[in-house]
Amino acid sequence: MVLKVLYEVELAGLDGAEARAVVTRRLRRPGERDFALALLNQTLENLEKIDKIIGGVAENWDLSRMAVVDRNILRIGAAEIVFGDVPASVAINEAIEIAKKFSTEDSGRFVNGILDKVARLTSEIRDNL
Repeated sequence: MVLKVLYEVELAGLDGAEARAVVTRRLRRPGERDFALALLNQTLENLEKIDKIIGGVAENWDLSRMAVVDRNILRIGAAEIVFGDVPASVAINEAIEIAKKFSTEDSGRFVNGILDKVARLTSEIRDNL
């Protein structure tokens, strides 16, 4: 759900309040809704920092050249790794599975490579925030 909403944020120009309203409307179960809203907020609130982090580790890849779906999967994964309390291995595995399901054949490897670098540099990244 968070990936779909971030996609709408980027392509349809939804603002944060509209994005949160979409999640609230679409997810009825409180646990799912609360988790999705927390992840969405974590990602949106740190978007500039997250984009800088991804841009710093994505060798030869400018964020604007990445597929919209891949870019937003990376944003969610980086948010969980750097700003959340999800173990990096869990965040990476979830991101890979989402990439395989919603993006291209090569996206899983691409997402894995970028998020693995983010995870390895997390301490350094946090020190520089």
